[in-house]
Amino acid sequence: MRVEYSYDSKLIQLNESANGADIEFFITLFENELKKKLMKVRQYFDDNKVLTDIHYYIHPNNNYQVIVRNDFYNEFIIQLFRQQLLKEIKWV
Repeated sequence: MRVEYSYDSKLIQLNESANGADIEFFITLFENELKKKLMKVRQYFDDNKVLTDIHYYIHPNNNYQVIVRNDFYNEFIIQLFRQQLLKEIKWV
């Protein structure tokens, strides 16, 4: 099954691509208050015992790079949705 999602392009830009066996996300936030929401997503994964589930990199100008292990992809998408960074997710 594949996941499709949507987001408000006035608030966030999100691009994903394959990175070997992982998925790499490039995220740009257009509003500063969204940083807190993205940090909650990061904290969710930091709180579990798996050290290699995501790798999170902060770049200048509200740009973020997140490399997600393939088996944590759906969980990452769900966490983005829970923090209202995504408007809709569906499995097709």
